[in-house]
Amino acid sequence: MIEAYLDESGIHDGAKVCVIAGYFGSPSRMRKLELEWKRVLASNSFPMEDFHAKDLVKNRDSYPLLKKLARVISDQKKVYPITWAVLVDDFNSFSLAQRRFFTGAILDPETGKLFGSGCPTKPYFAPFQNIVKTITNATPVGGKAHFVFGLNSKFSSYALDLFRRFSADAAVEKPYSDWKSKERLGNPLFPLAAKTAQLQAADLLVHLTYCAMHKWVMAGAPNQNDPRISKLLDLCHANSRGKGDHVFQDKKLLRLAVDQAKKFAPKWQDE
Repeated sequence: MIEAYLDESGIHDGAKVCVIAGYFGSPSRMRKLELEWKRVLASNSFPMEDFHAKDLVKNRDSYPLLKKLARVISDQKKVYPITWAVLVDDFNSFSLAQRRFFTGAILDPETGKLFGSGCPTKPYFAPFQNIVKTITNATPVGGKAHFVFGLNSKFSSYALDLFRRFSADAAVEKPYSDWKSKERLGNPLFPLAAKTAQLQAADLLVHLTYCAMHKWVMAGAPNQNDPRISKLLDLCHANSRGKGDHVFQDKKLLRLAVDQAKKFAPKWQDE
């Protein structure tokens, strides 16, 4: 069994980039991360319910604590970081049908028709689908990947709906997808981050990633980030499996997804 803890950043109006990121591993590894995270907070007399990466990263005085927590993450050798992001303006440049497909509408390979509305006004659900797929692909055959999200109620209801459709698709004889590992999909949960150490670790990773990507999008300067953010990100990425677990969808990659879908369903009219 695999457990994945994921959080998001950039779902607010006007965001230029939307990111979902977090960590996955066996239950025992994730439990060890939880215990060490809580130990560091307690030893620094920092209430767990007060942890909010967005606020702490802004405060230079919080850097020593964040560095200790990032080292907790880097010390967990089989707890793997994962990140998927999408450039919002690039996402919005695609047609309604394409954005429906990116965000959950199911494509019938025989008729080329889309089933379901998708969520074409919420770019978040493009990387959401891909990160779920990547984690199930990493799950051993016969196993299950269970997902824990730090989503608010506005997004969690649609996320639950997507999971129901994923599971229904996996159960039919000819699933409307080339997602071969879909049967390994487990259950989604939405606990309070204030009580979930692993979600707080995901919160730290996703906010650092958002800061770095926002700087790149707005200034075109990927190598000019605050060195504190770069150092923390390096620690948070220490156990990365490879580039395939850290993907940033721009117009080129979104177009590639459309082209691949057309090979899967040649009759699809996506305009």
